[in-house]
Amino acid sequence: MPEIFSPHNQLARPLFSELERSHALVEAFFGGCVTARLFVDDVAAPKTGVLVCNSRLLCAGDVSQADFLDEIARTFSNDVYLVYASGDTWNTALQQMFTNCKVYHGTRQYYEITDFLPKTDLKLPDGFSMQLITQEFLSSDMAGLDAVREEMCSERASVEDFLARSFGLCPVHSNEVAGWCMSEYNVGERCEIGIATTEKHQRQGLATLATWLFLAEAHRRGYRRVGWNCWTRNEASAATARKAGFTFIEEYPAVVIEF
Repeated sequence: MPEIFSPHNQLARPLFSELERSHALVEAFFGGCVTARLFVDDVAAPKTGVLVCNSRLLCAGDVSQADFLDEIARTFSNDVYLVYASGDTWNTALQQMFTNCKVYHGTRQYYEITDFLPKTDLKLPDGFSMQLITQEFLSSDMAGLDAVREEMCSERASVEDFLARSFGLCPVHSNEVAGWCMSEYNVGERCEIGIATTEKHQRQGLATLATWLFLAEAHRRGYRRVGWNCWTRNEASAATARKAGFTFIEEYPAVVIEF
């Protein structure tokens, strides 16, 4: 299964054009801004490609390349993957590729905010503070930092890679992390947002406040286009995105493959 590297990987970029609008990972990878791997059926003239970033697979191109798809299925056969694919025919192909796995089909939504201005006079609930994720913060005695580090590495190659190329904030209460709001797939003026609030601190408006403060930090760093992806069934996440000023762009299929 050939792996294609820069600068030749630009030959495969047109395969992912339909996915690029809702997945900053595509732009970040081809822009050299994220650690990922790209496998194709033919290095010289790729017709099918699979972009791999940790547990995410982006599949695009001609699904009739049976030998290549069989090799992909054999290679990725020992984990749980979230798969995005270009075109409806990929749903059938994925089902056939992973016949011995649990395959869950669903839909996700993409929201985006552009040319935004930072909100002012934001007030956190009593007892909360918002901390920028830095090496000093990670070296503190704060409870819950292991989960923060794990999230930092969900898209980046390491904590150090995250600190060098991404940014994020954590709401804190009583010396304990109450959630996080982190950038993903940073490239040029674009990034995506990954956000979570710990269960005991949910339903206090904390996620919306964290998002607004994240956007202020993003604006300060020169970002003008921020994306938000969530499962369609996650109504709370979608509602937070809309409340924070994000606009719905599109809904797209997604598949979870569990080995």
